[in-house]
Amino acid sequence: MKITKIKGTLDFTGNEAVKYRYIEKTCTNIAKKFGFSEIITPIIEQTDCFVRATGEASDIVQKEMYTFLDRGERSITLRPEETACVMRHFVENKKYANPGLTKYYYFGPMFRYERPQAGRYRQFTQLGVECYGNENPLMDADIINMAWQMLSSIGVDNLKICINTIGGKESRAKYQVALKEYFADKLDELCPDCKVRYQKNPLRMLDCKVDSGLEIMANAPKIKDYLEDCDKEYFDTILTYLDALGLKYEISERMVRGLDYYTNDVFEIIYDNPKSQLNGLAVCAGGRYNDMGAEFDGPTIQAIGFAMGVERLMAIMDEAENTDYLEQNDSITVITLGQNAKLAGVKLTNYLRKNNLHAEIDYAANSLKPQFKLSERMNARYIIIIGEDEIANQEMTIKDTVLKTETKIKCSELNKYFNIEGSIDYAY
Repeated sequence: MKITKIKGTLDFTGNEAVKYRYIEKTCTNIAKKFGFSEIITPIIEQTDCFVRATGEASDIVQKEMYTFLDRGERSITLRPEETACVMRHFVENKKYANPGLTKYYYFGPMFRYERPQAGRYRQFTQLGVECYGNENPLMDADIINMAWQMLSSIGVDNLKICINTIGGKESRAKYQVALKEYFADKLDELCPDCKVRYQKNPLRMLDCKVDSGLEIMANAPKIKDYLEDCDKEYFDTILTYLDALGLKYEISERMVRGLDYYTNDVFEIIYDNPKSQLNGLAVCAGGRYNDMGAEFDGPTIQAIGFAMGVERLMAIMDEAENTDYLEQNDSITVITLGQNAKLAGVKLTNYLRKNNLHAEIDYAANSLKPQFKLSERMNARYIIIIGEDEIANQEMTIKDTVLKTETKIKCSELNKYFNIEGSIDYAY
């Protein structure tokens, strides 16, 4: 039986792997500039970590988690998202006792049993941030600003910010009552999931993908009509700061996000390109979640964060033929003429590598054709040719495929040509 990769997973090699790491490096460098430090959590957690945090009625818990019993009969889950893991760490280690803000960023694989399609995989990568210790509309706006800077820095265009507020506890309590009253005599028209959500968290009915196009959903009460004055003021102040930062946005009154832990402001950054099959794909999503700490038996913890789907960003970059991630290739192919030059070529290749240069040599071939083929596969900028004459004269011929030049230099000039520091210790 042929072994293949599991459905809904991806292999990354070559330029795809380069692109993957480019997104990680570029975005995490921006997180560091904003004062965030890295956190690395286990891929496996107690199942209750996600049940408590995301809500028992959430689609993640009900349909998407990879959960199993270990040999100790403990329920273990492959993490479907990272926010719950970071909060578990924060409460478990009593980090809330430290003054000021605590800022984390993460990058790693998540797992959900979903129907594989464009932008949805069973193993996927999230890059995200979590910030604990304060509730301030300026900070919330700056978190969104950081996400926008990350996306801009990797060259992803055609994006729009969608934002909403679902209010504090009092506002949501009033809104939930209004939703229950509104949907009470309409449940027969809704999907089975919405009937469950009606009992456990009616706000989640507004996030339903099955019933989203129904007129009864369009006519449902709006959260803005049930907001406390303090919640309205907080949200309006966020918008004022977004304006000041030069960020354009849309207010999406139906946005509640798909996880139960959100409070107050929620946002998504959407790929907005009607000509694309990826149009409407959320590449970043987040918001404030001030109640999660209590779910882990900790104190009330003011918290906000977001996560980005790395594979979705890669797909958008591919569609736009974005090659910003391709670094200038200064690799070197060493070509030898004749068997006697092969050992000299290996010594030269080793010297270049020891000095942090990417150098390759064909160990077996003596004829030119396969050696030049290696250079083409590498897309090497430099080709160094060594033959009997070069060895006799302590020389080498260097071709620069970018500048289209060919130069003969002495071995003693090698360091200067490639900006190698230190004294020359290479000769045939």
